[in-house]
Formats: sequence, structure tokens, C-alpha cells
Amino acid sequence: MKIGVFWRKNRNIEFQKKITSNELYDDACEEAKHLQHGLDEAGYETVLIEWHANPLETYELIHLEKIDFIFNASSYEEIVFLETFKIPYTGTQSRTVGMDKVARKIIAAHYGVTTPKFQIAKSNAEIPEIRLNYPLFIKPLNGRGSAGIDETNIVHIYDQIHPVVEKITVGIGQTALIEEFIEGRELTVGIVGYKDPKVLPILEIQYRYGRTNTFHHKMNDQEIIICPAILPIEIEEKIRAIALKAYKVLDIADFGRVDLILDKNNIPYFLEVNTFSGLNVPDDKKDKTAHIGYMGYMAVVEGFNQSTFLAEIVKSTIERYHLES
Repeated sequence: MKIGVFWRKNRNIEFQKKITSNELYDDACEEAKHLQHGLDEAGYETVLIEWHANPLETYELIHLEKIDFIFNASSYEEIVFLETFKIPYTGTQSRTVGMDKVARKIIAAHYGVTTPKFQIAKSNAEIPEIRLNYPLFIKPLNGRGSAGIDETNIVHIYDQIHPVVEKITVGIGQTALIEEFIEGRELTVGIVGYKDPKVLPILEIQYRYGRTNTFHHKMNDQEIIICPAILPIEIEEKIRAIALKAYKVLDIADFGRVDLILDKNNIPYFLEVNTFSGLNVPDDKKDKTAHIGYMGYMAVVEGFNQSTFLAEIVKSTIERYHLES
């Protein structure tokens, strides 16, 4: 079986590049190489496939290489392309990936998953009357990788809203999601599989500075990672159940990460689900050339290494498409 590993220039920094003049390290190719190496060690034949602006060039390369399926498509555009040409791929379908954070929150809430109250603003001229409790947290509606997030995104008074909305709507070019800021512990839960998904150990993210996980904090691996998170057993079970419910009702496929906040009263709040989770596993024996994915830390605690972890995800894709292994 031959697997094409998709990669796209600026995959993790494309939104942040819009609002900064600082040079940002693009680790997209190195990340893809880590995945390719892990899949090679798992016994698969692989080839790196770079996404081209002209999708027909990408299609011709996939056809020429006689690829059976694509691993880890890195954005919505690539997924639409793969579905159009009926090429199997690892990961969630476009109907879910194309949803914004509000749509996902509404669906999750409908199934009983608690999420912070929210409003949206399409521009500074369209900021609604705020009916939420301060402090607020403002972020891009379709953001990724904490792009556009710094300490100013936490606002305590109405006048602080305008510059943040301006940064998101004008700078990044997205609608701003305004939600109540929940003080508490930031948790994330990785899940792999589709028909019978497996919940990985819960991971807690703590900050070396500040009150939130900013772009620079995250992309430079400045977080304090605690995995497994230290939680009372009943709270752990509740969080695992909420994450699994969100994963299933949003129809996440093969792998994904559910982000939550556990407030001071031990009430978990669903924030969002990440369908393009980083899968790079920490390895002291290898040079670190790409950002370590949160799911990578969880995988190690679960007992996986890079190859066995990716093989578990590939297995889910093969079963979902009824491909011969």
C-alpha cells in the first residue's frame, strides 16, 4: 500500500503571517517528513506530496505515483480536492472541516455538551451589544494554531474589544468569535479511530507566562505539558465522555483533538475540536525540527511510538474506506 503524505507551505503559520512582519519558522515540510519516516517504519511505502496552487498538478503527481490514499490533508481546500477526485484520505470529511467554531459549538451544545456563551462580530462596525459576562475571549472563527492569539485577546471592558476585533477581521480576514472567558485549567483530549474510537490520556497545558496559550507560546513549545493530567477519577471520566461525545456527534474521522477548559468548580467546557491535530511524537533520540503535537505527547503515554501511533490512524482509514491492507 502506497501512502502520499500531503504537506503545504506555511501550514501552521499562514494566518499568523497576515498580522506580523516578524519572520516565522515554517516547519510544514519537516513535520511531513517526520510523519513520512514514521509511516516508513510502520512498513508502508510513502511519498511526500506538496500541495500546488494548481490542483491538477497535484492530481497528476498522485496519479503518477499510484498512491492508494493521502495522509493528513492540511486544510479544507485539499480535502475538497480529494473528495472531488474521489481519492481516499486520512481525516475528517469536508462537511465537518468546513464548519466554523460556532457551528460546532451549536451542534455539541444540542447534544448536551456545555460550551461558553458566545457572540460574533464580522467587523468593528458590527460588534453586537454584549450580553456576556466579562472577561471575554476573542478569537478567529476559523483559526488554527493559536493564530492571532496573545494576551490582548482577553478583554475586561467594552473598549478593549475593538482593537482585537480589528486584528481578527481586518488582519486575519475572519469573523471574530467573542465568548465568555472561562478561568480554569486548559485540557485537551486526543482520540483516534472512527468506528470504535480510542480516547488517549488527557493532557493539561500550563503556561510559562501569561493567562492563555498564545501563538508564540504554542509554536515555540513553551507550554508546560502534563500528561496524563492529574484529575479526580470522576472528573477524568466525565471529561473523557464529553470529548468522545463531541468527537462522535461532529463526525470526526481517524484522529482529532477536543479542547476544553475545566473551571474552578470542576465543570468542563467544550471549546473546539481540532481536525488537523499535530501528530509529531517527541523523541529524545532525534533532532527536533518540527513542532511537537499535543497528540504526540498523549500517544507516548498511551504506549505508542511514532510508527505504531500512525499505524493506528492508518488502520482506521483502511477500515473506513474498506481498503485492502
